[in-house]
Amino acid sequence: ADLPTLAWAPLLLWIKARQRTTMLLSSEDKALDSIAKAVSLLSIPTFLVLQFGIVAPYGKHSTRTGSASRYFGPLINAKLAWVIFESPNLVWVLWSLFHRENESFGVANAALLLMFTTHYINRSLIYPLRMSGSSRPVPLAVAVSGFSYCFVNGYLQGQTLCRGIAYPDDHLRSPRFVVGAILFLAGFATNLHSDRILRQLCDQRRRDKRADYSIPKGGVFELVSCANYAGEILEWLGYAVACNNHAALSFFLFTCSNLIPRGMAHHEWYLQKFEDYP
Repeated sequence: ADLPTLAWAPLLLWIKARQRTTMLLSSEDKALDSIAKAVSLLSIPTFLVLQFGIVAPYGKHSTRTGSASRYFGPLINAKLAWVIFESPNLVWVLWSLFHRENESFGVANAALLLMFTTHYINRSLIYPLRMSGSSRPVPLAVAVSGFSYCFVNGYLQGQTLCRGIAYPDDHLRSPRFVVGAILFLAGFATNLHSDRILRQLCDQRRRDKRADYSIPKGGVFELVSCANYAGEILEWLGYAVACNNHAALSFFLFTCSNLIPRGMAHHEWYLQKFEDYP
């Protein structure tokens, strides 16, 4: 080869390597988008089944389905169940961070990932440790289904923010991010406060050696029957607004498909249990 060709060889090799990387990222983006679309579509039958069919037999509904409860498998410790089905989110966050694309992972990406991670540090680690000792065990099928979804969603959110989308740094100053962050923080605060109220009721029930439930009062419970669910829905609405991507939207939709039917079942249960329930 002549000298001009040799001189250009490193540049040509670099261009080809970049093309291969671009093709890889493009295929990853397509795969992530396909997963997000599938999760979004899955939220429709999930909502219908949970709204008009099954009430998962755990918590206050642990005896609601009677003999049908046996089809959900053996019962496992509530604290262990929460760790099992929430932990994949944190595992995927760590994996995605270690395999991130440094060129596309900027400050805005880190801020959005921090929202997701903060929630699941609480939900996977802190929340189970602080659960009341009187918390009822969870059927294995419920834990497995929760683990399966979190395994997919943790991968989807982590990879989208660490490899899929490059947000400019000024995204942090955009109205979309500011509004989304405010909604997320409001929802997170509501979720924490509501969990504390419910935990205090469980602890009181254990101290009094009672098996029955009480009406939660205070905070957002003065407005809705399930303030903890309302707070979580608000969290992921804010996250979806701030992220403005299909992965975050699919997460919000699937959250609604699970928590809205569950919240309505709770409300119905309170109406049946307490004659003076508002």
